[in-house]
Amino acid sequence: MTFGDGVGATLEMVRGGRTERVIELRGTDLHIGRHPQVGVTLDHPKVSLYHARVERRFDGTYRVVDLMSKNSTHVDGVRLQPFEPTPVREGSRIRIVDYEFVFHEPAARVGGPGEVAKSTVLGTLDDLSSTSLVQRAADPAEALRGVLDVVQALGGATGLDERLDRALDGLMAILPRAERGFVATQEADGSLPLRASRRAGGPAGPPPVLSRTIVEEVLRNGRALLIKDVFFDERFKDRESLAGSIRTAVCAPLIGREGRPIGMVQLDGSSPKARFKEEDLDLLAALAAPIAAAVENDRLQRERASWAAAAEIQRALLPRSRPEVPGYSFWEFYRTAEDVGGDLYDYIRVEDPDAPADAPSRWCVSLGDVSGHGMPSAIIMAGVCPEVRLLARAGFPPEEVLAYVNRSCYDSGVTNRFVTMLLAEVDPVAHRLTIASAGHPSPLIRRVDGRVEALECPGAGSPLGVERDPSYVPSRFDLASGEVVVLYSDGLVDAIDVAGGAFGRERLERALARCGGGADEVGESILGTLGQHIKDRHPLDDVSIVCIGRSRDA
Repeated sequence: MTFGDGVGATLEMVRGGRTERVIELRGTDLHIGRHPQVGVTLDHPKVSLYHARVERRFDGTYRVVDLMSKNSTHVDGVRLQPFEPTPVREGSRIRIVDYEFVFHEPAARVGGPGEVAKSTVLGTLDDLSSTSLVQRAADPAEALRGVLDVVQALGGATGLDERLDRALDGLMAILPRAERGFVATQEADGSLPLRASRRAGGPAGPPPVLSRTIVEEVLRNGRALLIKDVFFDERFKDRESLAGSIRTAVCAPLIGREGRPIGMVQLDGSSPKARFKEEDLDLLAALAAPIAAAVENDRLQRERASWAAAAEIQRALLPRSRPEVPGYSFWEFYRTAEDVGGDLYDYIRVEDPDAPADAPSRWCVSLGDVSGHGMPSAIIMAGVCPEVRLLARAGFPPEEVLAYVNRSCYDSGVTNRFVTMLLAEVDPVAHRLTIASAGHPSPLIRRVDGRVEALECPGAGSPLGVERDPSYVPSRFDLASGEVVVLYSDGLVDAIDVAGGAFGRERLERALARCGGGADEVGESILGTLGQHIKDRHPLDDVSIVCIGRSRDA
């Protein structure tokens, strides 16, 4: 069997040296675990309910993420760190307990630097052939060589500006009437900077001044423009500045994937004897498509690098391990709606110089949620998290930590985002939980007899940054043996199924009530219930869960 022949990427499941099945990777995510509703169910007691996830990136590549499984996930013999995506390629081996999956790429994949542009260029060449644009040129062979030069230039590995310069050289070779050419791109702030500028038979010279009339016609209407002779074109009869700079021109918009102009390419000349014709405009308009693809591919590459850097920073803010506290257990789940998110949790060891040397440390568990998700929320949380960590570690009580951080958020002047946060300080000697809340959902507790209750915090204050000096009054709760406390973000209860129904707090409470185990078992029960509800849907908001359990024999 040839893997990837005519299908997308696949996972070859191998046990005992034999291929048991081949799974085609469809959609964006494939979950692997013990739960019956995941994409690949592994009936093995050492496999976690939600063990690992295979993700398809928008550039066509794949990566594997371990979901804080009990017995780890390995790729090519390397143990994965929880929630740290690891790229896979043809032949990569993914091991989960005693199951092995061999990753196979599709037969032809488009992705990576330059590849999107090449793919689009080839499609454009087919269009050129079908409409006989090359054959209609004065010298078809020379025109074809010029088109291929443009294709080769745009598919290179150099920077975008250099590739666009070479593409303009190719265009001007095809259309010798052109004395000058340039490419300008439309940026998010509305500016239109020149990315490339060339002159026939010499250096680029001073950058051209873009005609506002032409820019508005091409970018506002999104259509190509032919000016045979500006002196006889009614559209420009009152534009003396335009008439003084060019005599004839062809311009075409660069249309992005969403169908909107992202820039323009223009060739022009000043000689009245060498006017552009309709076939020149047709050729430029056709080649504007691969130029647009190169521009957009460059933007995607830069955006991808920015998101990857942000995701790396955010992963660095997450705790590397769970607290080791005699008589207590901890469990967490963290999933962002996008590559980065506005949820964060932390385990912070509280320094107490007055505590006996042999006494177990207190731990502050934080869980925060910035309104919204994605990069803006992640940036805000990246500023809040270190401050919380610093203050809690220094021994400030939860209510004072929130008060200090609130003032920082308020003084920052950010008004369109707010942060809810809950701090829960665990005292393993007194078996007491001290909670302070800044507008965050109340935690739930599963009593030893199976009852589920909310740990209401009547002294909760407003979300961070909303008011200048809100009051945060802590609430204290005793933890009995066998009890488990669950902290969560609203992305959990707001997760919707295919019909649009929310997961809701009632389902969350039922998941706690039917599980009599510790923090691990309660967490897995919540994930299982969530999986049954949303099936293979990706959560629309970030989801964070932290479970704190006191052992039955503690």
